[in-house]
Amino acid sequence: MLIDFHNHHLSSSPDVLSIRSFHQREQEPFEQWTGPCSVGLHPWFVSEVDWVRDEQWDWLTRAARDKKVLLLGECGLDKLQGPDLADQQFVFEHCLALAEQLRKPVVIHCVRAYEELFASVRKIKPTVPMIIHGYARKATILKPLLDQGFYVSYGAAILPPTSAAAQSLAQTPLEKLFLESDDKMLPIADLYARAAQIKGLSIQELETALQNNLETVLRESNK
Repeated sequence: MLIDFHNHHLSSSPDVLSIRSFHQREQEPFEQWTGPCSVGLHPWFVSEVDWVRDEQWDWLTRAARDKKVLLLGECGLDKLQGPDLADQQFVFEHCLALAEQLRKPVVIHCVRAYEELFASVRKIKPTVPMIIHGYARKATILKPLLDQGFYVSYGAAILPPTSAAAQSLAQTPLEKLFLESDDKMLPIADLYARAAQIKGLSIQELETALQNNLETVLRESNK
């Protein structure tokens, strides 16, 4: 079975394991969802108003305990969008601590804030697996992530043949790889076909590897 590791679609294909991501502005759709999913406080929508942020946090701590929630996130840091980075980092570190407490892997949104990301990880010291979603940067940025044990999930950015994402995917170990459609209405099979081409694998080999990776991050979290 193909795995769409991270997406924002309210529909899915029966032959795809689709992990829907919900954030703090999607509380009602989350309650109605019955399939596997993740929940997080998206950095774009972190409130700068204390009482609103407290309400967002209260929702996450309740929602993250639901059995349908496989992963915590997306959460993270974004220097291009959202509130002040200090507010984002405060919330992100709380999300890392919650993921550690609940023993659930973390799906991370990071835009031009990798130094701050590493600082938060050093501070909280989570032992659950951490996955950077929607990676589209150069391999020089990828290397420190891999060195610290992060998994990396790629989306539509790998489709252009000379893209930085395609070049980074080529250097990502198979055992650290995921694929996702994110917010694109794109068949995940198209990304599998492109990734298999880049990695020099058959679709079946890639499919098996990514199934193993999901089983691994869930198993490692339960230790």
